[in-house]
Amino acid sequence: MKSKQTLEAAPTVVPAHVGIIMDGNGRWATARRLPRAAGHRAGVKNITPVVSCALDYGVKCVTLYAFSSENKNRPEDEVNALVDLIRKRLKPMTRDLIKRGARIAFSGDTSYFPDDVRAIMRDVESENADGIAKTVNIALNYGGRAEIIRAAAMAARDGEVTQAAFEKHLYTAGLPDPDVIVRTGGEKRLSNFLLYQAAYSELFFTDTLWPDFDGAELTAMLKEFAMRHRRFGKV
Repeated sequence: MKSKQTLEAAPTVVPAHVGIIMDGNGRWATARRLPRAAGHRAGVKNITPVVSCALDYGVKCVTLYAFSSENKNRPEDEVNALVDLIRKRLKPMTRDLIKRGARIAFSGDTSYFPDDVRAIMRDVESENADGIAKTVNIALNYGGRAEIIRAAAMAARDGEVTQAAFEKHLYTAGLPDPDVIVRTGGEKRLSNFLLYQAAYSELFFTDTLWPDFDGAELTAMLKEFAMRHRRFGKV
């Protein structure tokens, strides 16, 4: 239920799709002299309040960059901790979002994950198969370049290399392109996130580390989005 304060602060124009690069978990933990895994756990706890804020404003889709294809190159103990976090926290976290009327989708090459983790993903998707109003799309073992190559190869295999044929093979097929991409943690780049879909996205960068990012900061970004003039190549 939205508070009076939140309603008064609501932006006048709401994006249909917000992508979030959730960066800064490890640095958040290091600054507190905690193991990096503690930062990732704090980051997972922050997903529900931030995504709920977006959904309450009327955002129809939120895509979360949770585990990139390059994250596999991190130290083995950190990668194992990230996979174990997915194993233990994916269902509880998504259950809260499903209760808010969202369906959960996944983007990326999920064949990388162990069988039990992939079974959890299937269970989560089956829990909300009928949900169509809102989507929370979680990018796991996702890379934009690999997605483009995969979609192009599938379109060529089908013998129809057109924009429409290509787009139906993207992991995000059926979802609108992101109107807004937010990156926390101070870096100012996309880092292989939704490279094709982000052609006309409005970009927002903040120094705030992901575990400290909150609804108030998201609200400020959505308000600024409402004031931007999007021309899409036109005058």
